[in-house]
Amino acid sequence: RRTGPRWAWLARLAILVAVAAAAIWLSRGEPRQVSGRAHVADGDTLHFETVRVRLIGIDAPEFDQQCGAGANRTPCGRLAREHLRRLIGSGPVTCEGDGNDRYGRLLATCAAGGVNLNRAMVRDGWAVASGDYLAEEDEARLARRGIWADTFDSPRQWRRDHPRGDEVATGGLAGNMIGWFEEALTRTVSWFRSLF
Repeated sequence: RRTGPRWAWLARLAILVAVAAAAIWLSRGEPRQVSGRAHVADGDTLHFETVRVRLIGIDAPEFDQQCGAGANRTPCGRLAREHLRRLIGSGPVTCEGDGNDRYGRLLATCAAGGVNLNRAMVRDGWAVASGDYLAEEDEARLARRGIWADTFDSPRQWRRDHPRGDEVATGGLAGNMIGWFEEALTRTVSWFRSLF
């Protein structure tokens, strides 16, 4: 029989992974489609009348995030939001997804005017790939488009360095770990589904 702190830690980790997997499995349902006019909250989040949507497979700078250094700092989070607004234009947006993140947002792929918004944000350099769109990220980085024109913290790192009060209060370390597992599992499931 194996005992000790290492095995206890591994057992806790296995339980945490199982709980996160169960949460993802239970939150998944039939694929959902949302369409209509969308309000752009930031470079990877849309709000419809009753549904909030997170563009899956990408991670855009946070709204208040700055890129560059010193006198060359730019409000890249605001610029990412403006770019997504331009991609959408004045027409309707259609989003299709089948899972939710830890904030209750539908994780979806969205399109407007025949343009895949997730892919376009990465290709145009206003979001980093987060499991999908790696070729588009390479293209943007080589062409020094958007945030790749200067230095920047990854959006994930920026969120760690600048936690919002509501995330700290409601999430804590355990909540953030579960949220990370949920999002990672959702991306993994989406990737496997794309193979078939």
